[in-house]
Amino acid sequence: MEDLVESILDYVRSDYTDYAIMINGEWGSGKTYFWNNKIRNKIESMQLNGKQYTTIYMSLYGISNLEEISKKIFIETTQLMDKNVKRYMLANNQTTIPEYAKTGLDMANFFGVTQNGDRVDYSDFFTTDDKVLCFDDLERANVDVIDILGYINNFVEHDHIKTIIICNEKELSTKLKSSNLEMKTFIATYLLDKEGDLAKTTDKPMVEKIQDKIEYVFDKANDYERIKEKLIGETFEYAPEFNYIINGLLMRYETNEELIRFLRENTGMIISTFNKSGTRNLRILKHALNDFKKVFEMVSKYYPNTNNRVLQTMLIFTIAVSFEIKARKSNKGQVY
Repeated sequence: MEDLVESILDYVRSDYTDYAIMINGEWGSGKTYFWNNKIRNKIESMQLNGKQYTTIYMSLYGISNLEEISKKIFIETTQLMDKNVKRYMLANNQTTIPEYAKTGLDMANFFGVTQNGDRVDYSDFFTTDDKVLCFDDLERANVDVIDILGYINNFVEHDHIKTIIICNEKELSTKLKSSNLEMKTFIATYLLDKEGDLAKTTDKPMVEKIQDKIEYVFDKANDYERIKEKLIGETFEYAPEFNYIINGLLMRYETNEELIRFLRENTGMIISTFNKSGTRNLRILKHALNDFKKVFEMVSKYYPNTNNRVLQTMLIFTIAVSFEIKARKSNKGQVY
């Protein structure tokens, strides 16, 4: 894990980059936790040429258009500004506006923001070598992934901003193939009929014919690979240290002394039950622990003399049932 951390920090330290890096891992495996607890603080404590880094994190989950990403960047980075950009550019020998700065300016105009130019520090927008962008949940956006990567490429290729993309490529591949499947099937069937292949007798089943035509006409996977090759310089596989992360999950219960003591005493049991689930999904475990917290508090309130062994059984049962129900639903395309 430390090797992965150092590899990411080496990328940030590099004087010049024209590529992004990707952290790939399964849903619920702790990638966002890894960013927040292992990477973000280390980046923000780094200094290069006297400048301290700023990280800008954006989850793409549910994003329905590219403008929403611009809004997120604007909200994360900007203070109020007005139209006196030209004055700043002349005073600082700036001949072009970075893509990153355009995002902030466009959003300022969108929100109708105005302010006295003398009170605005435009250097925050024109200085891009101290920014690190992190785009999370790429596969969970409601925008074509090709469009999103093209949008991100503006920051990477033109402004050379350090950029980290966090995603689950396995699910991304499934999404690329399954999006608008009904429409694709209709068009593929229509084309096969027009070409005379629909009624033609062959050894190939009809379903396979249609699938082949869909892949031929709508091969988004190849488009993704092409833009990824251009944009992503390195892809790192995230292999979580589950024991470390699980101990981090337990810390949220430290305000309840009895509960945290019980959980700490049974950490080995929690880890063992989690490993037996075979899912590697820490998000489900987090939900299970929240459910058990309610059980523990109710039992402590109404049955204070409950045997410790009974509580242990309740803990195992709560975790096991959570994985049985939620992991099964997740495998059918639902996200937890």
